[in-house]
Amino acid sequence: MVFNMKLLPHAHLAGGRFAVIRLAVFTLLSTLGVAGCGYHLRGVTVLDPAYQKVYVQGMNTSDPVYQQLQYLFQNTHSQLVTDPREATATLVIDKNEVQQRAAVVTPQASVQQYELYQRITYHVELPDGRTTSRQSLGRALNYNYDPVGVLASTGNEAQIRQELADSLARLLFYRLNAPLPAPTGAAPAKSTNAVKP
Repeated sequence: MVFNMKLLPHAHLAGGRFAVIRLAVFTLLSTLGVAGCGYHLRGVTVLDPAYQKVYVQGMNTSDPVYQQLQYLFQNTHSQLVTDPREATATLVIDKNEVQQRAAVVTPQASVQQYELYQRITYHVELPDGRTTSRQSLGRALNYNYDPVGVLASTGNEAQIRQELADSLARLLFYRLNAPLPAPTGAAPAKSTNAVKP
């Protein structure tokens, strides 16, 4: 009986310590969870409401640029649609050109390095008739070519093409953050960067 009486206070203290530790761990995990959610929310890109549903015209859905653009739209409140009747905006791809040029040539006229250059020209059309001006963006990347290791060189070229597509899709996505033309009859927006006399 005496033995039990001596243990009870220690058991009570141990239980108290455990409760405090458990509370501290719960608080820490809750804080991390809230912080993580806040970071996720801050990472969401909010596009103009006109881009709520975007239809891409002039580019196949299997195109690497389209697929990367579709991936980027997953982190927004907007989406790419395949039916133009659902679209709140149409991204028209006027041109999507890829050129391969010799970048480094040996004295023996053997190509050691190629340059891949991709250029996209586009504009945006809205259902109310508004249209943005045509814009272009381009990027070039080089890759080594080995006539002996043709398979390796081919794989290198495919990787460069994918990198080009990813880069251009990101540029195109960020361009969509630019202000859209005001509706007809709307007052022009005042510039906040006007220089005061």
